[in-house]
Formats: sequence, structure tokens, C-alpha cells
Amino acid sequence: MKANQICGASGCRVRRCPRVAGFTMIELLVVLGIAVVILGAAIPIITNTMYSMHLGSAASSLSSAIQATRYKAISVGCPYQFTILASSNQFQLATELVSGTPPACATTYTNVGLDGTVNPPPTPFANSDVTISTSTSCPNTPFLLNPSGTVSTVSTPTVASSVCIVLAHGAITKTVTVSGVGNVKVTSP
Repeated sequence: MKANQICGASGCRVRRCPRVAGFTMIELLVVLGIAVVILGAAIPIITNTMYSMHLGSAASSLSSAIQATRYKAISVGCPYQFTILASSNQFQLATELVSGTPPACATTYTNVGLDGTVNPPPTPFANSDVTISTSTSCPNTPFLLNPSGTVSTVSTPTVASSVCIVLAHGAITKTVTVSGVGNVKVTSP
């Protein structure tokens, strides 16, 4: 602190200048320590939120694709086969193409896209950090979306049955369930 001497008629006195405002090194280290603790607590929360968002996005994308394919099967009048390629988080559609006069469904399946393109590459629906698990209680792939709106497995094409796809990201899971009558539902355990 600087001191100034002021002299007047009544004598001289010392006037001290006020301290310059600032932070001490200790105050700075305390604030920095608090910030590190808060950041350390926030990182797992942020990471879990991102995992949950990736998983939710994958489940939403997959359920939308299944619903769109079901509507396509109903409008075209031919069954669609929905196959999930678990190793690459993609799905592949195949249908019996309509041909002839009068129009009829072919007897063999051809890979198609939702936009009607023939032999497109498989469609991705999730990031590589999402995994697909098999459910022992419910078959998952491939399955058929029939022109009647029902869902069946390829092994029993005439019997409507539920289909489940379990998506996981770490310990977090979401299940996409398609009922035998075609209702698509996403659930978390």
C-alpha cells in the first residue's frame, strides 16, 4: 500500500491509498479446485445423456422404418421382409415385386429401398456405439410385414407373432417391439 503525506494548517497527516482490487493465488486455486470437482461430477452425467440420446435415436429410427415398411406393404399389396444386419447396425428390405397384367406379387424376394429403388445398399439406423442383442423371449429377424398389416416371422409366414429388437448402449437398453397386428412400441426396462 502506498502512503501519501498531506500537510495543511493543522499539521501533516498520512493518508493511505486504497488497496488495488484483485484475487490472491489462494482464492484462484480454490475456485479452480471447485470447478474441477463440478466438472468431474458432470462428465458421467453428460456421457450417460449422450448414450441415452444415441440409443433413443436408434430406436426411433428403427421403429419409424418398420412402420413405414408396414404401410408400404399394405399400400403395395405384397409382403416385405425386414432383415436387421446386427454387425453393421443396418437393415435391408426385400419384397416380392409387383409385375404382370393383372398386377401380382412375384414369387421371389428382391432387395428394395423404402423409396422403391431396387437393390440399394442396406440402410443404417444407428451409430456404431449401439449394439443389437437377441431376445430369447421374442424372435427378431428377419420378419415379414404382410399386406394385411400383420407381422410374422419368415419361418412361420402365415402366423402373426410379435417381434423384438433389443438395442443396447453400455448398460442402457431399449426394446423395439412389433406386435402381431403391426403395432410398434419402444420401451425401456
